[in-house]
Amino acid sequence: MLKRMTNHDGSELNPTVLVVDDTDAARRLIVRTLDRIGFSTIVAIDGESALHNIRDFRPDAIVTDLEMPGMDGESLIEKLRSNPDERVRELPVIVCSSKNDLETRRNLLRLGVNAIVPKPVDVRMLARRALKLFKII
Repeated sequence: MLKRMTNHDGSELNPTVLVVDDTDAARRLIVRTLDRIGFSTIVAIDGESALHNIRDFRPDAIVTDLEMPGMDGESLIEKLRSNPDERVRELPVIVCSSKNDLETRRNLLRLGVNAIVPKPVDVRMLARRALKLFKII
């Protein structure tokens, strides 16, 4: 069992993560995994709705799929990284995708993705990557 996450002053730390995936089962698995490690989650089904959620809810990190209708994950990440708001531009991003070829991985690293978790999602790997983003492990 994980300890409660706290700030330096002892107040509770509860990072909010935006989960972006058009597949309901994958989205629910990711949300459940993040909830279990103490994170709050908000969801979006594509890149366009993710951008609205980022503006409205100011998440601390994003977990996104790549292959989605409308604005895909790579386009979403490109928009984040070119955003004039530094806080948005530097949001940590974890990609969860079945698109896992070398060229895609290189492009994601070039875009500043913090971690890549291949699908099907290994929940332990996702939890470790998410905790590492916030220096909890």
